[in-house]
Amino acid sequence: CVQPVSHRLRRRDISRELLQGAITGGFAAPKPMTDRLYAWVAERRGFSMLRLTEADLTTPVAEPTDAELKAHYDAHLDRFTKPEAKRITYAALLPEAIAKDQPVDEATLKKMYDDRISEFVIPERRIVDRLVFPDQATADAAKAKLDAGTTFEALVAERGLTLDAIDQGDVSKADLGAAGDAVFAVAEGGVAGPVASDLGPALYRVNGVLAAEETSFDAARETLSAEMQTEAARQLIGDRVEEIDDLLAGGASLEDLGKDAGLTVASVDYVPGQPGDATIEGYTAFRTAAEAVQDGDFPEAIVLEDGGVVARRLDEIVPAAPIPFDEARDKVAEDWRKEAVAKALTARAAEVKTAVEGGTPIGTFGIVDTTPETARSGDVADAPATLLADVFKMAEGAVQ
Repeated sequence: CVQPVSHRLRRRDISRELLQGAITGGFAAPKPMTDRLYAWVAERRGFSMLRLTEADLTTPVAEPTDAELKAHYDAHLDRFTKPEAKRITYAALLPEAIAKDQPVDEATLKKMYDDRISEFVIPERRIVDRLVFPDQATADAAKAKLDAGTTFEALVAERGLTLDAIDQGDVSKADLGAAGDAVFAVAEGGVAGPVASDLGPALYRVNGVLAAEETSFDAARETLSAEMQTEAARQLIGDRVEEIDDLLAGGASLEDLGKDAGLTVASVDYVPGQPGDATIEGYTAFRTAAEAVQDGDFPEAIVLEDGGVVARRLDEIVPAAPIPFDEARDKVAEDWRKEAVAKALTARAAEVKTAVEGGTPIGTFGIVDTTPETARSGDVADAPATLLADVFKMAEGAVQ
């Protein structure tokens, strides 16, 4: 039967009252439960850890024979298999390919240098900390304490600040304003002031002295020329994008673009989600297009991040296939060695464990990292994520 609306509302109100009562009235969990939970959270463990590396092996891992490598290859063929790939032919025109052919105008180079003179002529600088005080009397008192032997760090702490908070980085004399002369007159490690700052009287500690740097026009010329040529190449390519699109729309193939328009034509086996080392695969725009391309798609001009342009065509889907042993040999040898070293270290760890359980000090076998105390949620640098979980399962004195 269907309950009246008033009954359903009353049942809802009763449920709400019960819940509110439990919250506002306070619910006390059983003491054994809270004690056990507290003990688990508050528990701390101290332990010593010996890290074993290949250098700790008593016998070096021998070089594998051809038979061992072939057996490893056959047993782990999945590790040496090329994944399914899209074989894509592309025609590209990249700035780096034509930049060197672009003219360089000497007057424009000189203007670039002059306009960016701050990049090439860098004045002497200081790495400083600035400790600001509310008034001159407080600043003078702090300087007196410093002269009497109080450390600069102690003065910072008295102000309720940290060294990060007062770090000014590297600054020029001009950056320091009225304090510039005083600060630049102090040697590295010294303290200047109190002197005026935009926030009030301050003490400046000089943490480092950076010499002036000057790059002459002749020294900067090569870099500026490359920038000018690259920018000219980008503009040239940008002006040709419409032309390339029109050629494709008119039925030109990618190969035609190579012959008639000067584009570079090549192919790549592109694995979705796993771009390779080919230059073209370094471009996000190309990877996006390669991921999306389907059989029969019409090639179109795609502008790349650096101003280059590319058009692509899907030729075929290349099925996954084992890499021939001879071609994969170096990778097989690397994988075999990694596995062999891991096995040897496991065996060595078992030997060390037996010796330590027999009374031999663990430090006999190498440098021991000691963690005096840590919680379950602690962190041990350069250690497996499961380390602490395993440590908290061990009994005192146990070796694992």
